[in-house]
Amino acid sequence: MFYKSVVIFLLALTFTMSSLPLVAQTPTAEVSPESVPELLVKANAAYAVRDLPTFRQAMESLHKLRPYNSEYMYQLVIAHALLDEKTEAYNLMLRMQQQGLAYDFMDTENTLNIRGTEVFDYLNDLMKMAKEPVGESETIFVLPESIVMPEAISWDESRQKFLVGTVAEGQILAVGKDGQIDELLKADNENGMWSIFDILVDPSRNRLWVTSASMPVFKHYKPADKGRSALFEFNLETLELINKYPVPVDGQPHLLGTMTLNPAGDVFIADRILPIIYSKPAAEQKLKPVMALRELVSMRGIAMQPDGRIMYVADREMGIMVVDLASGRAGLLKGPETLNVGGIDGLYLKDNRLYVIQNGIKPQRVMRLQLDASGTKVETVRPMAVAQPEFDLPSFGTIEGESLYYFASSQRAGKTGPQKPVSVLRTPLDSNEDLVQPEMQHYLEQQAKKKKQQAEKDEN
Repeated sequence: MFYKSVVIFLLALTFTMSSLPLVAQTPTAEVSPESVPELLVKANAAYAVRDLPTFRQAMESLHKLRPYNSEYMYQLVIAHALLDEKTEAYNLMLRMQQQGLAYDFMDTENTLNIRGTEVFDYLNDLMKMAKEPVGESETIFVLPESIVMPEAISWDESRQKFLVGTVAEGQILAVGKDGQIDELLKADNENGMWSIFDILVDPSRNRLWVTSASMPVFKHYKPADKGRSALFEFNLETLELINKYPVPVDGQPHLLGTMTLNPAGDVFIADRILPIIYSKPAAEQKLKPVMALRELVSMRGIAMQPDGRIMYVADREMGIMVVDLASGRAGLLKGPETLNVGGIDGLYLKDNRLYVIQNGIKPQRVMRLQLDASGTKVETVRPMAVAQPEFDLPSFGTIEGESLYYFASSQRAGKTGPQKPVSVLRTPLDSNEDLVQPEMQHYLEQQAKKKKQQAEKDEN
């Protein structure tokens, strides 16, 4: 099986991270005794004094801990190049190229040792080509400059409009495909909301679910509310506040983010600060922590199979976790080595296909992952929209009909440069073609054969 068996325990409201049971997961890499921050310090220090073996070892450990981090892969190629380890450098470049990553290793003199070969030129040219736009995207509307830091978007079939939530003002806006905007809700003392991070529309139960958290970028932020977060339940039709479900007090900061819903009406929510999944059961009037995925470090998107048996949780560093809620088993989503699922914000599911929005790798892209019958393995990969001109940290979206609608850019705190108005793009779910890699392995085998023949010829 792809995962280890484990029981997922429901917990009492009062808990600490140390007491929260884990969902056991299949290891994906050898665990280093050093942490990521320690290894980064070690790598930088070694590079500064040209201790190249130590630099390489640190980058190898970082790559094992964070296998989808494309920057660590890039630096590991550099380490191999500085040590004139051509085979190792080319093998990693090959994997990066097959994953669709876009880099130009001619941009640094650190690769002088591995240049000047057919293999290097071929691989590097393909990786430069990966920077070119691929696929399809269409601008549907552009939000006005007054809409600051939109973070959530969901389709409301009852209104035939998109619901957009903002971080700065704590607004929920109804936006038509023509760009016309009406304000539905806004954070105030009466409803107690703060910044909006996700919106979930449940028309069958006439419910509107909203996750909110107190953040310094929120216009009416109060230091006394630091680290607070809650789930809000509204009547979808009247927008009357039905209830507020705060995160159980445990002395830790929280940020309730993306939500998903099972057939019974239970809401599942990913915490963006701690690797905890919360649930608001339909039959209960409280929010409960239900599992800890401690292998994950930065949870974002979350999605559910229609039967409610399998849940998917995207992590920006570790990829996609598959949680079998029926059997209590979990493990990272399997796929070919050519699949890189790092840097994901948005994660969506339809017809046994996962749609991911990746802004934490190069190039930024929207991808379609066809799952197998079990829902635990990727069979084919399709780049739907890659390196589009409008992309500037594309983030979250929503599926409506046969298209994915999503934010083309992000106005995030700490982002340098002027904040431009955010546009919403549309990409058809069947855009582009499945990824078919060049016969790279055959090419390398032919190169090795030619090298061997030349060596034999030289000996004679």
